[in-house]
Amino acid sequence: MRMITFSQILALVIAVPAVVGAGAGADSAGGFLHNGVTAHRGNSGECPENTLAAFQSAIAAGADWIELDVFRTRDGKLVVSHDRTTWRVGDRSLVVPESTYEQLRKVDVASDFRRRHGTSRAQCPPHRMPMVEDVLRLVMTQHQTRVSIQPKTNCVSEVVALVKQLGAEPWVGFNDGNVNYMAEVKRLAPSIPVFWDRGESDIAADIRIAKQHGFEALVLNERAVTPEKIAQLKQAGLGVGVWTVNDSSAWERFLAMGVERIYTDHPRQLLAFKAGRAFRDAACEGVYKRHLQGICTDGRGAIYWSWTDALVKTDLQGRVLKHLPAVWHYGDLCFHDGKVFVAVNFREFNKPEGHADSWVFVYDGQSLAELAWHPLREVVHGAGGIAYHDGRFIVVGGLPPGVTRNYLYEYDERFKFRKRHVLGSGYTLMGIQTAAWANGSWWFGCYGNPQVLLRADAAFRLSGKWDFNASVGIAGLPDGRFLIGQNTPVKGVGHKGSVFIAREDNEKGMTPVISVESGVSVEAKNPPAKQ
Repeated sequence: MRMITFSQILALVIAVPAVVGAGAGADSAGGFLHNGVTAHRGNSGECPENTLAAFQSAIAAGADWIELDVFRTRDGKLVVSHDRTTWRVGDRSLVVPESTYEQLRKVDVASDFRRRHGTSRAQCPPHRMPMVEDVLRLVMTQHQTRVSIQPKTNCVSEVVALVKQLGAEPWVGFNDGNVNYMAEVKRLAPSIPVFWDRGESDIAADIRIAKQHGFEALVLNERAVTPEKIAQLKQAGLGVGVWTVNDSSAWERFLAMGVERIYTDHPRQLLAFKAGRAFRDAACEGVYKRHLQGICTDGRGAIYWSWTDALVKTDLQGRVLKHLPAVWHYGDLCFHDGKVFVAVNFREFNKPEGHADSWVFVYDGQSLAELAWHPLREVVHGAGGIAYHDGRFIVVGGLPPGVTRNYLYEYDERFKFRKRHVLGSGYTLMGIQTAAWANGSWWFGCYGNPQVLLRADAAFRLSGKWDFNASVGIAGLPDGRFLIGQNTPVKGVGHKGSVFIAREDNEKGMTPVISVESGVSVEAKNPPAKQ
């Protein structure tokens, strides 16, 4: 490769037009979300349950519904509490319907959360029991998440009156197992959706009653869900939900059965899990002059492909959404905070110090508009791979022949150099090409014959080494699986790229997942990457 300086490249960069435009997968303006995730008592896995903090956190996480419970106080206030007493969640025990709201407001309802999570008052300050009106006003400040109200006492008429007084009908639904309460909702406000909670009951009778009252859906206890019940409910035109499910294996089981809505204490994790399930084997549209260098995703609806001479954004099926010519040798890339970070080298790889010119280029994840360039003077053998985790970027790259360990360069979020780490990996051809943080570990793909996959813990201690080809792309998915890049030369034309799904395997490093669509294992179509 011929030598070129940074200053010589500026004219070329300026000549490349910025690419602008809306990204794919954006929510329609002003529309409520429809993702089938109900945050049970708010984001109660991360915040004290049934508090404003829990509801705000669930909204921020992107749940399409939050759920809360209602009691009436002695002085007629509608308050948010699951239990009849404050004993379980609070620092004192009061009977909610026998206490005034002023008395209840003195209870710290975050006490149990701090005990269970081992957090201090500084980390989790005291929280007070909110009124239903407080939550309604919070929800009405946005147009993505709605609230399902579960009356724990005979207060339906008062809650509906409050909803109407505030004009909150579009934001509100009701759920409970008490058919009289739910029928009262429909009598007073027919347009408000009702999700009828059911246990191990007669599903045929439940369907008849639900249709009679105009309920929109049944929400089944997780122990009561069967494929037959789901089929019957869908045949009757009723929605199907399940409560309260916090285990990923159960999420997979219920979603595979056809459950449309899951109530969970962990909405953020469930949303990530559902997003990960959307990823499949895919081929990048087009043929490219030079080979694939890395892949990453936004965890939702886009895959980013770094070719030696191009940066490409596709949807999950590989259809090109954006294409940007590379100004020089692009390497691996990663996604963080709505931006794409690409490792770039303007000069030579795998040479002694003084021959490389390493940088990170930053692009907007939606439009691929260029945002910044950051020099990496410490990466002296050529920047090749990049990954992000917990406030730090790790950049890896080439190595001169004969070096039997790899160097990992740590930078903060502004690319201020922090430290060089040494990974006792043994010899890997040309160092490390790709990097990712996933499932609590660092992962590194390397060239070679065979290619090598490395795993390290958070402190960069080697914890695994396998013959597995992730040298042209590795990315963790939100559901714990991986996306692995592949490069296929097309004789006389260029290169094609593709990705396949894999799972972590302690014996093999990664095991390709059988394609759901084709029923054919992708393991046989994982050819060695071209160097």
